[in-house]
Amino acid sequence: MPEKIYELPVPSTALLNGVSLQVLPRRTCALTCGYEDERGEVISLRLTFEGVEAFKCTYYKACPAELIRTAYDKVVDLGASPWFSEVTERLTGAILDVPELRHLVIYFDDGPCYEFICREFHAKKE
Repeated sequence: MPEKIYELPVPSTALLNGVSLQVLPRRTCALTCGYEDERGEVISLRLTFEGVEAFKCTYYKACPAELIRTAYDKVVDLGASPWFSEVTERLTGAILDVPELRHLVIYFDDGPCYEFICREFHAKKE
């Protein structure tokens, strides 16, 4: 059963200029976006995924309806999904010490849906 890890502070329809994906050094990916708070101030939000072993991006019509319902405007841990099992099986065969990993996913309005097999997740408002 998917576990909710984080929920966006506003609906993704309220995000300014959409969402930007950054692939950073040291197996880190970040999703950045902005929104206006109740006072009209622009807040930047950064969702950081660390220790990334794999990630993918799927747009609206190509995304399964169940995944949209499960991860709409929130980061959820899908647990031992088929993709997670496939990736961790490859890692087990290639390295001795497989780190503790999670399959995290978030779906933004009309896509995209981002999925990460990673060690850690952090959300930060700026």
